[in-house]
Amino acid sequence: MILSPIEILAANEVLLCAIVLGLGHLLGNLRIRGIALGVAAVFFVGLGIGALDDRLRLPDFADEFGLALFVYLIGLASAPTFFAALRRRGLRDNAFVAAVLTVAALTAVVAAAAFHLNPATAAGVFAGALVNVPALGSAQEALRAIDPAEGGRLASDAAVGMSLTYGYGVIAMIGALITYMIFVRVDFGREAAENTRLAPAPKKLVERTLLVTRGAGTGIRDLTDQLAQDGEALLVRLRRGDLMHLAATVPTLREGDLLSVVGTRDATRDLVARLGENVKPALSLDRGTLDFRRITVSDPSLAGMAVAELDLPRRHHALITRVRRGDHDLIATPATRLQLGDRVRVVADRDRMPEVTALLGDSDQSLTRVDFTGLTLGLALGLLLGTIAIPLTGNATLRLGLAGGPLIAGLVLGRAGRTGPITWHQPRSTILVLRQLGVALFFAGVGLKSGGVLVRGFSDGDAWKIVAAGALVAAGTAVVCIVGGRILRMPLSWLMGVMAGIDTNPAVLTFAEDRTKNELPALAYAMVFPIAMVLKVLIAQLMIVLL
Repeated sequence: MILSPIEILAANEVLLCAIVLGLGHLLGNLRIRGIALGVAAVFFVGLGIGALDDRLRLPDFADEFGLALFVYLIGLASAPTFFAALRRRGLRDNAFVAAVLTVAALTAVVAAAAFHLNPATAAGVFAGALVNVPALGSAQEALRAIDPAEGGRLASDAAVGMSLTYGYGVIAMIGALITYMIFVRVDFGREAAENTRLAPAPKKLVERTLLVTRGAGTGIRDLTDQLAQDGEALLVRLRRGDLMHLAATVPTLREGDLLSVVGTRDATRDLVARLGENVKPALSLDRGTLDFRRITVSDPSLAGMAVAELDLPRRHHALITRVRRGDHDLIATPATRLQLGDRVRVVADRDRMPEVTALLGDSDQSLTRVDFTGLTLGLALGLLLGTIAIPLTGNATLRLGLAGGPLIAGLVLGRAGRTGPITWHQPRSTILVLRQLGVALFFAGVGLKSGGVLVRGFSDGDAWKIVAAGALVAAGTAVVCIVGGRILRMPLSWLMGVMAGIDTNPAVLTFAEDRTKNELPALAYAMVFPIAMVLKVLIAQLMIVLL
């Protein structure tokens, strides 16, 4: 007996999953006018294949595990920047995010009532118009918990609501910003110069060598502490006569000393003006006594440890001067906390470089091994947190669920770094790969389950109502963002990052960075992204519980 392709796929879930993921990523890489769907294309391929036959679906485990893994890793990666930015101006801006998302939810509810859409579809429209996968997962989980018998069908309604509106938020946000900039001219360079307190984000670093002609007698420790407060410059080498020293090992400056400093252009220029004058050649060219090299931090015991805790100058006559994280170099201040996968620039005695290398690890191979202890236990804690029921009015309850619980756990554990022998941090490359795997599994599972419902929605003639509701939510949210942000006098560079965070989508952030050419959008995005993610998850669930 020869089986049809549909029967083969229906009988082989692993093959079905591989085909959806493969075709989805193939489609997602196609660019039209510079725009690509990315991993979201997996969702639409799943919809298309799922529409062929209701038997073409994956077990619930696929999308549930994918969702939990995805949001946990988002929290883990966002934690350091999130808590740092939150201290600077997080309360006001995150209150603004909460207000905007409340307006978006109310718009979705009103639009659903006007078009006679059920609460499940309304929650899907909210998730799709605001480009948020975890919100959809949260709504679907609430539907299954409230009505086990009908939860599966209603969950498909939510997915259809998302499928017909997914991506509207990106279009609306970018369209609103382009329209605003047509009528209002903005000097983004001036905004960046006037708001340096908001953006201690990575900046271009330079190295200078100065001859000490002023400031003789200044204590090195006092000067180092002063520079550490701003975190924009660091003393590295000092030559006195024919001897080369690490600057941190010399008590005071003397006239005639040669001192090398690394930091931002402005900070190093100010330091030269304060202590002496620029000279050449650079001290770093002399590698006879002190050498330098890039070393990869791969020892799990160092994850989350501050540079000062290593005490390298005293123990190993070495100094970490820069931290390469992602695509940026950061000044290695005493308070800088190391992450697995950081590539640090170390200055040390030539004969002691091997012991510093051994201390830090410097093993790319070890970074390819996932620390499953920290990963799985952290994910388990998040899932347990998600099961805690919060009582609401009547008999209704609210749970953080598969999306909210792991996200919050990721933020908290990412901030902690490690607990005793357990390392919560994961290498950046691990996070990026597993995060994409998680969201791809979720998209594949949800898309396959919703394909048939989507076809029936079009045949019933309700699709246009969902599309219209999504357009209202997306456009209304974009307008409220711009009007509210300008009323609060946010720099447009910063507001663009906040809008990208509200959309929880990097496409808007990419647009903002291309236009502004400064760090403000990225910092604003990182600050509001986790709060926006959690709020969307909770709001989507509340829409189900209360409606």
